[in-house]
Amino acid sequence: MTPDPCGLEKVVDSAIAAYAEALRSAGSLLVLEETVWPECEQQAREIMADCIRAIHGPRAELPEQFDAEFSSLELGARRALQHIPAMESLRAAQILTDIVLDALPDMMACLPDDVALVRMRRAVRALHQSVHSRVQAALIGYDAFLMRGVNRINSAERARLAREIHDRIGSSLGLAMRLLELHEAEAEAGDPGPGSARIEEAKTALQDTFGFVRELVNGLRAPRSRTSFHKRLLDYVELSCPADTVVDIHVEGGTTEMTALQHDEVFLIIRECLRNAYQHSGATSIQVEVNLGDGVLETRVTDNGKGIDLSASKFQSGNGMVSMRERTTAMGGTLSVANINGRGTRIQFRIPLAAVDCSGEYVS
Repeated sequence: MTPDPCGLEKVVDSAIAAYAEALRSAGSLLVLEETVWPECEQQAREIMADCIRAIHGPRAELPEQFDAEFSSLELGARRALQHIPAMESLRAAQILTDIVLDALPDMMACLPDDVALVRMRRAVRALHQSVHSRVQAALIGYDAFLMRGVNRINSAERARLAREIHDRIGSSLGLAMRLLELHEAEAEAGDPGPGSARIEEAKTALQDTFGFVRELVNGLRAPRSRTSFHKRLLDYVELSCPADTVVDIHVEGGTTEMTALQHDEVFLIIRECLRNAYQHSGATSIQVEVNLGDGVLETRVTDNGKGIDLSASKFQSGNGMVSMRERTTAMGGTLSVANINGRGTRIQFRIPLAAVDCSGEYVS
């Protein structure tokens, strides 16, 4: 066993536990999906190892990131394959950065005071370089995966999707990366600056394309079994539901009436409703009712939380409402949001179970 006089292993394990708990509290898919968390944990441990080498290593040079960038490229492609939005990785990077910054003093506890300040600066530089290089490489891998799928589509559709990716995804990702680089530069200069504002702006830039990325990825994936809709909802609730919240799901009618595309879109709308309720409503009870019949799907998601300020700009443009409305409208449906007797929220949408042609467009 390698000697550990500074207790670094315990510091790292404690930081990992705090990281997992913070992601869980945020409702992140990175910790709620059992197959995803081990990779996320490994990335976090490697980032902390870079910091420890900067603190206790014999040289001031920051470690090369070639291997880390290559593995992050692969990881970004897997995130796209797993249908995990890029914004999840950005939010996780922010959470991990804050946790590791808090853990740095414990990593340096056994160092003499006369070298502590210099080593702290090295550790902060290593942290930002390690996080930045991994996030950047993962975004490149994510984009590359989407483009490989596009190459299998006919040339006209490929040209259309390329324009959409450039106009709606590329510009927002580029803006987000520039904001992260500004945040990194300010941290290295010892200037806290508008750090939280930079991160919020970067998250907003990604959120602008959040709904479109999910729509695009769903269009490239293989059709899913239509008989698993109810189980798919139950599985998500089992993984994501907070301990103090009860979710009841009722599905009436045959979900085989839905096309594979409708199956995915309806699930994603309901998932967004649940995630918003978990994170923002403070609800202890959530009811999900799905009714299919006479060629129409009607869904209600009702919680007993604190309600929503329906006039607030944040509600109109955030919390996934834009993407939910876009998905519903694209399927020829309608979506409404209402407060219930001053307490609790009900999101209701109605979608005609129309036929879909081979290009994925809905036929009226």
